[in-house]
Parts: sequence; C-alpha cells; structure tokens
Amino acid sequence: MRGARRLAWILGAGLVVGCSRGEPEASGAGEQAGSPVPPAAGLLPEPPTIVWITIDTLRREHLSCYGYFRATTPNLDALAAEGLLFERAVSSVASTLPAHLTLLTGLYPHQHGMTSNRRGASVSYVSELGRLSLAEVLRRAGYRTAGFASATPLAAATGIGAGFETYAAPAAGAGPSLRAHERNVAVLEWLAREGPRPGPFFLWVHYFDPHEPNDPRPPYDALFTTDERQRAWIRTRGIDVEALSARFADSSRVRRHFLPPDPERQPPAPTRVTLERVADLMNRYDGEVRDVDERIGELLAALRRHGRYADAIVVVAADHGQSLGEDDWFGHGSITDVNTAVPLIVRLPAGLVAPRRIASVVSLADVAPTVLARFAVPDSAAELATLFLGQVEGEDLLSGHFTRDSALAARTADELRDGESGRQFALHAGPWKYVHRPSGEDELFDQRAGDGRDVRAEHPEVAARLLAETRALLARRSALLPDDPELAPADPELLEALEALGYGGEDDEDE
Repeated sequence: MRGARRLAWILGAGLVVGCSRGEPEASGAGEQAGSPVPPAAGLLPEPPTIVWITIDTLRREHLSCYGYFRATTPNLDALAAEGLLFERAVSSVASTLPAHLTLLTGLYPHQHGMTSNRRGASVSYVSELGRLSLAEVLRRAGYRTAGFASATPLAAATGIGAGFETYAAPAAGAGPSLRAHERNVAVLEWLAREGPRPGPFFLWVHYFDPHEPNDPRPPYDALFTTDERQRAWIRTRGIDVEALSARFADSSRVRRHFLPPDPERQPPAPTRVTLERVADLMNRYDGEVRDVDERIGELLAALRRHGRYADAIVVVAADHGQSLGEDDWFGHGSITDVNTAVPLIVRLPAGLVAPRRIASVVSLADVAPTVLARFAVPDSAAELATLFLGQVEGEDLLSGHFTRDSALAARTADELRDGESGRQFALHAGPWKYVHRPSGEDELFDQRAGDGRDVRAEHPEVAARLLAETRALLARRSALLPDDPELAPADPELLEALEALGYGGEDDEDE
C-alpha cells in the first residue's frame, strides 16, 4: 500500500509548475538589462560532462558580474560571459543542507523533507521514489558520479551523498569545515584520475568559504580595504548600526562569528557595531569570495587540461545569501531578500545557446530538470529519469516556454522541533512579496515602493490570490512523506560540529 500510494502520486504529478517571481536585481553598471525570458536550447548529441559548483553563503550582489564595484570574481565573470547569467535566481531556503537537496531533487524543502541543517543530525535523506536525487539518475545513466563537500551540514550521515560513487565531506569529529584550497586537493586528484577516462561524469564541488566566521588567509586578508566608495555603498544598504548594537550587545554568536572583539572594549563589554566594523566585516567577506573564485579558476583550468571543458555543462550557484547587517541581522536562515537572492550561472557547450543575461525569476529547483533535459537519457535510466521529472517542482528553464510567475522561499525551521510557530514563507509574484505565517499575521509588500510597508489592507484581492497560491504550493508534497517521522536520537558529534559553525546556538536563526 505504501509503495502503491507513492507511485500513484508520482505518475499523477507530471511536470509540476510552481515557483518563481522574485525581487528585482539591478544589472551591473554599464550593462543592459537581461532578456525577459530564457531562450530555448535543444539536445546535445551525447551525454555531456556535468560540473556543479556551489558556493556557501555567497551574496549575489558581491559578485562583480552582478554589478559589484569590486573585482571579487574575475573567473566567474569570464564564465558568465560565455554562458547564461540569471539575474533573479531565488533559493528555496537560506540553509545549506535543504537548499542543496533542492538543487539535487528539484523539490522544495517541505517536499524533500529536510527543512534545516539540524534536522540532518536526526533524519537522513533517502533517495527514493518521490524524492529521487539527480546523482542517482545520472549514475544509472552510466555517469561516474563524485561529490566533494566542504562542511559538516553536508556530512555523509545526512544522506545527501546518495547516488555518488565517490562522496567526501568533513565527518563529525574531524573539524567542521575545509577551506577552498584544502577542498581542491582531493577534487583535482579525482579529476587527474577520472578526467582523461572516456565516458561522462557528474562532478559536484561545494566550497564553504565565505561562510562565517570570515577570516581570509593571506594574501586575501589584505586584498580589500575600507575607502569612501565602500562606505558610500554600505550606506545604500540601509544598515542601522544603532539597532544592531542594541540587538547584539550581549551576543556571543556575533562576537565569535562576525565581529571580533573591539580592541578598545574588552569582553564582556557589550558588542558595539559601527559603520567601520561593518566595512571590515565586508572586507573580510570579499577576501574569501576572491579566494574561492581563484580556486574555481583552478578547477576550470583542470577541466580544460583534461579535455573535459568544451563539452561540459557547468553550473555555478550559491545555496543562499547572507546578511552582513541588513535587516538588523548577521547571518542567514530568514526569508529576507538578501538571504534568498542567489547567483546562478549556467555555461553550456558552444552552439547550444548564445550567452546572455536573463531577467526571469528562477529557482534552485529548476537546475536539475534543466540539466537533465539537455540530452537523451540512455534506455538503462529512462524509466528512472521519467520518475525524476515527474517529481520535480522546478521546470526546464530552456524549454522555450518558461512561463511561471512565482517563487517560494522558506524560513529555516525544523517543523518537528519548532512546530507551526517556526514556519514562515515568502512568495514572490511579479512586484509583490507575500509573507505567510501559518501561526501569525501575513503581510504583503509592493517591492516597487521599497518602503517595507505592509499593503495587504490596500490590495485585498492580491493578498487573497497569493495566499491561495502559497497554500496550494505547500500542499503539493508526496502523500508518503510523513508529516511526523520518528526522529532518531540526534548525532551528538554532528550537532557539536553544527554548533561550532553557528547553527543552533544562542540567538541563532541559522538552523
């Protein structure tokens, strides 16, 4: 009965349409606005090399190809120039484990079952009908599959390595994270061994920098320094240093992970936030972004060296963004725009589609179906691929008829631990952002105004429509994904590693 019900849900689902319209993003200085809709792209003659690069906690507006005033990402800029740059990509959730599972499954967190990093310490993801991983589909299709993660939220114990023949991530008890240059050692060794071999491979590389605490290594620690241009840019962000000082005066999390002790005020003196300290935080953040960009350059050079770049689909995305003082917050986990707006770059083999910027709102849930639609899957995996495409909430961005107009983002929350009170959702639809709180007051914002004012009372018909859309989307989930799965005792070493990274501690929203 259990299997029959699950199969009925999958076969009845078809290609589900359901996500995307997010907040506008300004294009870079001197650059034209992107195309309103993605172009159509056909099939490749052979299964391509597939390389996914994910960068943890990467703010979209801190990439120079997205208009940032600093040269933080020369290698990604070059990649974007020969590919598709999505100006308005939206993460499903500002948390590492659930966002990456959205990438791999094409499902939102409430559909694949992982809604927080801490949940992965008690429940392991299982690739099964209704929430299959793309890695499993590609492995069945004859791909060699390898995943290299850099932090314990993606530890093997969480189950995210399903479908990868090779999967490497820091294990609980062995240190919570690796730097990008440390991660590249094993990645480049794998490429040296597997790259020259005939046949396709799927390689996923996750870099943890620039996740907090931001302490770039030399020479990146001195690469960016505060000047008047940076101060002016920070002022445009609307950061309220007085509100931050009041909110985090006694926050050990902020002292540990964001603002090192003020040399003039020794702990336990209250934390003092100033524009200069925010500027220093951003300098350190940008230094780590540049370090990661150069490590990505090494990876792309290795693909070229082994003859695997020309035929490759290369996807670069962030799992989520980061607040560096905006919205009176340090960190991630919330449904604010700075947390859920992410970079997304897709480079396709030459001749498939011309490079361009794309203004359509897209979701991380769209990445897997877009990649899988670019080639004919061998008969050995055709049935599994059909089941995978039947489960996804996302759709092929390059089908030529991408028509969705809404995108959902969820607040990081463990539904079992926090219950309804911890759940919040933001549905972006055209110029509107509808915030839904199942156990609280909803809000509606007109993002064209930019004043942060709730206009639900002024536009009741819009609010009613978006509430109905949100509820319908939240209702779309496998009938066999239990609402209240039994939790195993939490892995104490994994919890300890998560807390060392700032997950689940005092005044922490970054679950």
